Amino acid sequence: MRKDQSVTVITPGLGGFRNYHYPPLVDAPDDDLFGDEGGSYQDEFNNGFQDGLQKGHEQGYQDGMNQGLQSGQVQGLEQGRQQGRQEGMQQASQQVAGVVQSTNQLMEQIQLAFHQHVQQQSEMLCDLVMKVARQVIRAELALQPSQLVNLIEETLAQLPDHKPDLKVYLNPQDSQRLTELVPEQVAAWNLIADDTLAIGSCRVVTSDSEALADSEERLAACMDVVKDTLLADA
Repeated sequence: MRKDQSVTVITPGLGGFRNYHYPPLVDAPDDDLFGDEGGSYQDEFNNGFQDGLQKGHEQGYQDGMNQGLQSGQVQGLEQGRQQGRQEGMQQASQQVAGVVQSTNQLMEQIQLAFHQHVQQQSEMLCDLVMKVARQVIRAELALQPSQLVNLIEETLAQLPDHKPDLKVYLNPQDSQRLTELVPEQVAAWNLIADDTLAIGSCRVVTSDSEALADSEERLAACMDVVKDTLLADA
């Protein structure tokens, strides 16, 4: 009697297995030439095939998982780089915007401080010029008292021709100086010392009119023009 050898074979497209029997190579007597070894060989073959199939499946699964992990790592790394680059650019933009804003505020503070400094310097310069101008006026009147006489005559010219009870008020120093230096020119004037008047100023009073020539007001008006010019050029 002959025994057929069989093995499990995959049928494509069916998703299952079936046993395939090898046709006998030679006719065998009823008693197997290999005895029980024939069945053992067939079992070992089947077991080996199943073991290889299982190992192949496991190896394929492991290879697929390793490949998936590597691909995921690459994609994750690239995505992380892009996200990090975008976040870095965003943070850099915010930092630049903050620096620009701080710089603008600093520039405004510098400009404000500069204008305040220029204003202070201009005021100090005007005060100095005013002090020097007062000294120059005093020196000029001392050297040329006719300047004060001219001032008095200009003030008198502002009044009507008829000047009853004429009085000319001067700073005590100016009054004394004119009386000593040009007595003939001021003889017709009734000079009265008035310490409320600054040097170089005069106040002319009649019974029906009055005129004032204040040197301090004139000097202050000139200094205002100088100060405005300095501030405009700053």
